[in-house]
Amino acid sequence: MSRIATVFGATGLQGGSVVKQLLKDGVFRPRAVTRNPNSDGAKELAKLGVDVVAGDLADFDSVKKAVAGSEVVFAVTIPGHGKTNRELEQGKFIIDAAKEANVKYLVWSSTESVVGVSGGKYQCISLDDKAELDNYLRATGIPHSILLTGGFLENWTRPVFPDCVKLDENGEVAFASRWVQGSIAILSWIDRDLGLSVSTLFNAYADGKLDEINGKDYVMLCQKLPIEDWYKIIETTLSKKVNVTWLPTVTYKMFDDMYDSVKEFEWYKGRQVPDPGLVALGVKFGTLEDFVRTEIKPYLGL
Repeated sequence: MSRIATVFGATGLQGGSVVKQLLKDGVFRPRAVTRNPNSDGAKELAKLGVDVVAGDLADFDSVKKAVAGSEVVFAVTIPGHGKTNRELEQGKFIIDAAKEANVKYLVWSSTESVVGVSGGKYQCISLDDKAELDNYLRATGIPHSILLTGGFLENWTRPVFPDCVKLDENGEVAFASRWVQGSIAILSWIDRDLGLSVSTLFNAYADGKLDEINGKDYVMLCQKLPIEDWYKIIETTLSKKVNVTWLPTVTYKMFDDMYDSVKEFEWYKGRQVPDPGLVALGVKFGTLEDFVRTEIKPYLGL
């Protein structure tokens, strides 16, 4: 009988990275949950032999059906998904469904609480909901681990984000950055490292090491450094001048509060990067230089 790993957000960046790694490792059979099984992304997963199922995070019955029969679950919530924008409700649906289905182990993707780290000065409902769900998950007694993510490196190659890289008229690299100068940037390479981290934790559970990982949280970061140093790494790796325009606002309070909180209140302060717990389990994180070479460089056509 197949050992089923249900993966939420399977056609997105986070869930997609988990599905790919599970297929590579072969210990668990990924069940990809998506709101639209007829989407192009869902069809691509089906071609790989992945079991693709419909699941709407705004509908508890739908979530229960997606989780039924799972041994392990990867859970992530999605801003603006379905009929609700509140990730708090989405996460409770997943966690409650997992408890009802007697899921043996769950890995939850979370992050720093903006309202928490700033003592209420700043708020970011999307991130704050995820962080609030950490305690909700702990209270259920479901065996679990929590992966705490930072700024996605992929956002530097996604046009919807202000930090997206481009070449200017002089052929130099240009960024319009909302990060505040002097901020300690906490960076996660999601596509490379998240799926690897989740699969490694699933495999540790499968190998009888649940006691070692149960209830633990891990910072899923490849680097923590001054934001200016990240741009210097891009410049050095590409051998091209990098010009940064520092934006005072993106006229969206939630994002502005997020970036301002990072500058004023260091995220994951005192936490070692890369996380020694994940490293001890065998996770080898990618480097910023590798991300520049494999993602930013081809994105720019260099």
